[in-house]
Amino acid sequence: MKKTIQFLLLFISTGLLFWLLPWTVKLGTNEASFYPFTYYSCIQKAFIQVKADVDGVKYMDLAGQEYTMEQYDSLLPMLNYRQLLKDGRLPDSINGRPVSGPIIQAQQFTFRFNARDFNTKTINLNPMFESISGRVSLESPEDLFTISKRIRFIDAETNTENREKSELFQAALNKRGFHPPAQWVAGNPNARKPYDEGWFILDAQGQLFHMKMVNGKPFASNTHAGDSLRIRTMKTIETPNRRMYGFVTDNNNQVFYLSDITYKPVHLPIESFDPASEQLIIMANMFYWNVSVSRDKHRDHYVLDNQNLSLVAQHRETREQTRWEKLHPWIFPVVLELTSGNSTFVYPRLIGWSGKAFILHVVLFTGLLAVRRIRKQRITVSEICFTIFFGICGLIPILLLSPQHRKNRSIIYLQ
Repeated sequence: MKKTIQFLLLFISTGLLFWLLPWTVKLGTNEASFYPFTYYSCIQKAFIQVKADVDGVKYMDLAGQEYTMEQYDSLLPMLNYRQLLKDGRLPDSINGRPVSGPIIQAQQFTFRFNARDFNTKTINLNPMFESISGRVSLESPEDLFTISKRIRFIDAETNTENREKSELFQAALNKRGFHPPAQWVAGNPNARKPYDEGWFILDAQGQLFHMKMVNGKPFASNTHAGDSLRIRTMKTIETPNRRMYGFVTDNNNQVFYLSDITYKPVHLPIESFDPASEQLIIMANMFYWNVSVSRDKHRDHYVLDNQNLSLVAQHRETREQTRWEKLHPWIFPVVLELTSGNSTFVYPRLIGWSGKAFILHVVLFTGLLAVRRIRKQRITVSEICFTIFFGICGLIPILLLSPQHRKNRSIIYLQ
């Protein structure tokens, strides 16, 4: 029993050190490392970057040609049109197409999908707005709906179900071939949006259904996007030209947008996008879509033609590693973290597997073996294993919890 307790203490201490020691080293060595802001110029037909360093902010292209701030504004008129309007420098036409503030705004939108949007727990209570209210702004309803095996509308004040409304909306879903239970619901619960297109619901058979409320009545439709795609996730968007309902990803990490009216999935010609671990940003204008995917070790930029979404240009950029990223593979074979920037969940994660740390482990074991031989102390099998496999995180508990250490402390205490 005594040896079992000692082993448990040794194991727990090692696990805690795999969390505390890397956190301490990271706190002392980590530094900011950012990608430059990159945008495709419809004037120069090239990528323009904004880089910040100790010398200040620089505007340059990929060839290294630097520009002034005024030149930068002119090279990216779709991004800086407000400044050009203020300065009176916005041209009447670009690439043979007339431009103005309203024309540019009508074709612009920004879409972001972070891994935290995917790795989070959502509350299955959502507002069903009136899509055609006749009012300029949307009004928040008095009830919220939840859906699993069936849809239910719950009065927010009395916490009671409106059975008549629930049965009405459930009948509309059943008529379109909905198979419960619902896997997830996608939509925008914020009333401060330009218009409302309701919610998208993925049923048990992978079919995507569209549901909204029109003049107090349910509207339900099977998008049939699930006929050609194994849909993994969706995030809706409200664009000024109402060109799409939102973006979906499938199980092959391909990205599509769901077109307005027809619900046709339109493929984006990018390599891939994993919603569980990567970040997707789309900055669209009247000429191009600037698509960037931030991955583990690099960021990919894709430029798509606004009309047919064909690939126009592509660029991959990397950033310099921080001191922590360079150092920790040589110290720790693995790092234990409880939180992650890609998730809202708190649980133990083993990340950063590296074989380089075993060089340090061998050095530490050699030092421990030499000290024990000098002091004529024996070394146990558990001490060998913990030092070889866990390195410094295993050596510290060994030194503190070893019988020789406790004996020395007792002698010092008696003296």
